[in-house]
Amino acid sequence: MIDTIEFGKKINHRPIIVSFLVSFLAAGLGLIVNIKTSILSFLVVLFLLLCVYFPIYLPKLFGHWQLENHGISYYKMTTYRDKLKLIIFPNRADFQFISYSQIKSFVVHEEDKQYSSKDILTIKPTKQSIFPWLRKPFFLELKMNQTSANLDISFDQLHDPKHTMYRLSNVLQTLDKKTN
Repeated sequence: MIDTIEFGKKINHRPIIVSFLVSFLAAGLGLIVNIKTSILSFLVVLFLLLCVYFPIYLPKLFGHWQLENHGISYYKMTTYRDKLKLIIFPNRADFQFISYSQIKSFVVHEEDKQYSSKDILTIKPTKQSIFPWLRKPFFLELKMNQTSANLDISFDQLHDPKHTMYRLSNVLQTLDKKTN
């Protein structure tokens, strides 16, 4: 039947490692002034990266999701607490699962346009930035009974633009077959 089709990057220890490295760098610069400034700059930078920057941009940096035989699974990042848990304990990532029977409709968003499975070939995605705050919206929206899920595709468009549209069209074909 279907093999797994994956999108996005899986969570790893990179947010913690980057946070500590940048914090140590800030502490080293603060050491020029004195030890108190060094400690304060270490703590402030560590807090800002772990508690502000990474939780905000986590869905764009590590928005892994996959299409499987019985549905779609993706990282649970609905609350701030879920995002912090993913950052601090990446090996204990919680997945949410959506069965095909729960999906009522789906649409691909690319910047300010919407595409269905019928007009997927007309998408001409723009080049994505390496900076997550500059990335243009490019995601698959799944609409269920009372909720919806936005599954990011911009990471794949940045790192594998040649194959992203092919894999996306396979996902949409599968969703067409399984949800109708």
